[in-house]
Amino acid sequence: MPSAITDEPKVSFPIVSFEPFLHGSEEEQKECTQRLYDAFHNFGWIYLKDFGISVEEVDEMFAWSKKYFDRPLEEKMKEKVVSTQTAQGYTADGAESSLKGAVSHKECYEYGRFVNNNCPPPGELDGFKPFVDSFYAKCFDLCKHVLRALAVIEGNMDPEYFTEPMKAANPQLRLLHYMGIQRKALEAEGHWRINPHCDYGLCTILFQDQVGGLEVDPDHTGKFLPATPVRGTCVINVADLLQRLSNNRLKSTRHRVTLPQMTEEQKRTLGPDDYLPARYSTAFFVHPSPSTTIAPILLDGEPASEYEPMNASEWREGVTRRNYTAVHLHNTQIADEGKPLNSQIKAL
Repeated sequence: MPSAITDEPKVSFPIVSFEPFLHGSEEEQKECTQRLYDAFHNFGWIYLKDFGISVEEVDEMFAWSKKYFDRPLEEKMKEKVVSTQTAQGYTADGAESSLKGAVSHKECYEYGRFVNNNCPPPGELDGFKPFVDSFYAKCFDLCKHVLRALAVIEGNMDPEYFTEPMKAANPQLRLLHYMGIQRKALEAEGHWRINPHCDYGLCTILFQDQVGGLEVDPDHTGKFLPATPVRGTCVINVADLLQRLSNNRLKSTRHRVTLPQMTEEQKRTLGPDDYLPARYSTAFFVHPSPSTTIAPILLDGEPASEYEPMNASEWREGVTRRNYTAVHLHNTQIADEGKPLNSQIKAL
């Protein structure tokens, strides 16, 4: 059985095998959970391998993603997101940003657990929905295993702590396509493939192709480190709700997608008018059941938390509204159906 951690290839964050937790002895599970906790405490970010979804399944997912985004824009727009409450369907280039004034050059397709009315019609992209359903289910199983592993090691938690919060959970599967773009466009102020941000659920499972460009700022100091693609792994990062729940013991990290890492030779040969290759990734944003109250778990001797208890649904809808209305202030295509923003939501 693989050991819980490996130091190859050379990357900025730990690579941990999840097989000891899924199939190992109690002692091996304990060692694996400690590795996970240490990585999430120190970095908020981890590469996970041997996690139950094969490389071939990930490759097939990216193949379906490319087929979806290769369709004409007018066809995709028939499946556009029309509500911040459900946020399911297609989002065009530049239509979403978590940073006021920033432009994120990407297109997305969102898929949920319960309501997925905005899908390609029958006869078009046949096989897409069954595959996405299957891939979603595998990601959902993985996130429950990861949360259980964290509950085993995190203070004052029962191993089944997340069972109830995940019963009616509606995580969001997002297919992303960063279209080919001129280098000078991404070097312009305020333009990104995705602007710097923190995720706002419990955690995020991310699959990325080999193009690169994802960067992480673990300590929110402005020093971004490359999250170099490693085939056969997924990336998992802590998000805002898990940071709040752990009373800052686990770290929600800021990240962005920009120019891929280039050698000096590539920099010399790729001029400002030349195009960067397209990039694909798929994110699984883990959110708890809407009725869940997120209240910080304090360890013995810890002072009172800076965080107030809050409802998970209000938080999620509020941040979703902000992300869309930041660039859709006068856009009537996306309905604003949420409650007023929670006072604790702030710009990331």
